[in-house]
Amino acid sequence: MKPLVALLLVFLAAAASAQGAYRWVGKDGKVHYSDVEPSPAEVQKVEKKTLRASVVDSGGKLSYEMREAAAKFPVTLYIGADCSASCTKAREFLGKRGIPYAEKAIVTPEDGAAFKKATGSEVVPTLFAGGKAEAGFEETAWASLLETLGYR
Repeated sequence: MKPLVALLLVFLAAAASAQGAYRWVGKDGKVHYSDVEPSPAEVQKVEKKTLRASVVDSGGKLSYEMREAAAKFPVTLYIGADCSASCTKAREFLGKRGIPYAEKAIVTPEDGAAFKKATGSEVVPTLFAGGKAEAGFEETAWASLLETLGYR
């Protein structure tokens, strides 16, 4: 009997953690909060908020330090049509380290001009983060730049 009660409590806890929360303004103008949806007759405006699991419980892919670095210093990988092998190595390097990045392909002359203006480089692949560019894939230089910016 006790295992059945324990199992029931686990299911109830799981259901409770998956619920949303409601915020609404009542007819009296007061703001109310609840996990139960109000009846339409009681409200002027209602918002449903979906509660997310905490970072500790979510099993997120990025550590706190990595999320902070990504927020402060987003990484952009510039690639071109003529850098297949080195661009692949660059992607693999960033992937192994779990670095979130945006990839920009330089296709048109306008793309090339914007790339040169942003990075000061004409070499691909180029890693750009924190206002600094590392032109050409060189693992040690890229690792040093990323670690300086907090990507650990």
